[in-house]
Amino acid sequence: MVAQSHYFTFGAEMGDPYASDAVSPKLIQLRKLLVQHCNKIYCKEIDEIAPILRVDGMYSDFNFEGYEKLRLSKKFRYITIDVGMPQSKWENKTDTEIKEYLIVNLKSALEAMVKCLKKEKYGLNETDLWEDFCKVEKQFLCN
Repeated sequence: MVAQSHYFTFGAEMGDPYASDAVSPKLIQLRKLLVQHCNKIYCKEIDEIAPILRVDGMYSDFNFEGYEKLRLSKKFRYITIDVGMPQSKWENKTDTEIKEYLIVNLKSALEAMVKCLKKEKYGLNETDLWEDFCKVEKQFLCN
């Protein structure tokens, strides 16, 4: 069986099982919406948009909030960025608060990736990307 690849992925590293219990169900929902609405090529020069969520916890503390480590690999044709989520943003928070945090920070990270691609003069279909992301955002926050 061949693994299905997606154009827009959202990987994660959880700091402990509690972080995973709090954040993973929302992240899975968000990933499904990204596959549903953002699984087309927005930039011919890259094969994957791949933000990575780093969630602080008892065993791993990534010590940042927002985004950092934007990397564009011309050789391997992907763009990635780390999105940090401090423990204070998931611990004792409602599902709605966690979802809002995830989508706001993913959107900010995506804005940074778009800026990088434009700076490198990559051909980017930004209009379609933001229209599709808007569908993800609306469905994610409504469910």
